[in-house]
Amino acid sequence: MTGTARSKVVAEAGMAGRFAVVGAIATLTHAGVAVTLLNINLLTAFPANIVGFLVAFIVSFSGHHFWSFAATHTPGQAVRRMRRFFLLAISGFALNSGVLASWLTFTPWPDTLGILFAIAVVPALTFLGARFWAFSAPQHDL
Repeated sequence: MTGTARSKVVAEAGMAGRFAVVGAIATLTHAGVAVTLLNINLLTAFPANIVGFLVAFIVSFSGHHFWSFAATHTPGQAVRRMRRFFLLAISGFALNSGVLASWLTFTPWPDTLGILFAIAVVPALTFLGARFWAFSAPQHDL
């Protein structure tokens, strides 16, 4: 492996590692907010999950924009990145919600466990979409 190829691999691994850290923090935020709202009987499982998602989105976007994918940052691209990442996050949340709906419908197990299971489903797909689409550097024609 050449030095250039090695440095690209190291850079990508660094991005993936930072993505994992931010994702873990956002996931804990999502789970903490949703489970708390559910356990204090403020909301049922689905609304609690939505509020948890929205709070976690703010944490996630901020961390990825300013840290995980800072190397791909181009000035003036925050709105573009947020719009794309929100579409990606909504897609992931739709999958998350489908998993939760299946859990609530087909298992006798606790709703809290269903929320935690649903949250764990999406991260790898989200990383690929974030890296190669939502936080990609804009392409300029020559």
